[in-house]
Amino acid sequence: MDWLGIGVLIIGIAFAFLTLLLIKPLRKLTDTLDGVRQTTDRLPLLVDDLSKHTTEVMQSSNETIANVNNQVKEVSPLFHIIGDTGEATRKLTLAALEKTNEIKTNTSHASDFTKREKYEGIYGILSFIFYLSQRKTK
Repeated sequence: MDWLGIGVLIIGIAFAFLTLLLIKPLRKLTDTLDGVRQTTDRLPLLVDDLSKHTTEVMQSSNETIANVNNQVKEVSPLFHIIGDTGEATRKLTLAALEKTNEIKTNTSHASDFTKREKYEGIYGILSFIFYLSQRKTK
């Protein structure tokens, strides 16, 4: 045997040893790749199922939103009526308050007039009525 044959024999023995050494990790890698293949084979079915459920949820949500919108449309005029009633009540209350303040002012002037002229009893009431009638004509 010459040196070339001995070199090829050593390389062959090293390659056989390396092959025996790598058999176990390669089998584990094969098992792992089989698991990945099985998972990826199931993935389209899972995505389809998820898409169907998502579509059902979206349709249900759209129906619910449409129902809520219809109910809001039905209730909205009531809120406008309540708002208009509140505004009218506020205006009426302000008008009554102004009239009350005006009467209070008039009666305070009449009270001062009665005290100043020292009218009492029935004569005081008559003079008060006369005073009010004079205030209306002015």
